[in-house]
Amino acid sequence: MTQLVDRPSVALAPLAPHRLLEIVRGLARDADTWRALARHDSERRWFVRLAANSSYDAWLIGWHGHQGVDLHDHGGSAGALFVVDGELVETAARLDGEGGLREQRITAGNAVAFGPGHVHWVVNPSPKIATSIHVYSPALTTMDFYETGSDSSFRRLRTEVADPRADNRHG
Repeated sequence: MTQLVDRPSVALAPLAPHRLLEIVRGLARDADTWRALARHDSERRWFVRLAANSSYDAWLIGWHGHQGVDLHDHGGSAGALFVVDGELVETAARLDGEGGLREQRITAGNAVAFGPGHVHWVVNPSPKIATSIHVYSPALTTMDFYETGSDSSFRRLRTEVADPRADNRHG
């Protein structure tokens, strides 16, 4: 059985989504760095932390064909993601239910940003690999995973702690 844990309170105010887009686009332009680190595992999503400071952290994620991540939030952090190779499909909503679910295809060279309270499923819809860079502010500490109810509400299933210590991570 999965044990729910209390998430630590987020002490710092998140950077604005437009600022996170600037940061993630800058990291994406540094292709020499992220290409040297990028990995793709046919069994599980691969990720590594690229950068961290007092305002944000950044992660590189390798998606093998048809891999995805279940419906989750970012523990109170705002975020941005930039697809540097391939494409991803995001199905997103707000935890408060305002606006309902929306789906968008994010192709290489494009980015999306979101504030706290954003939940989404992300999947690589293609048999080809995809690679993306994600920035979170404040730095990612936890991710809550959810299921949706018949009334479109969200029920938390579990909380995972973000652990940047290992160089090569799967999840």
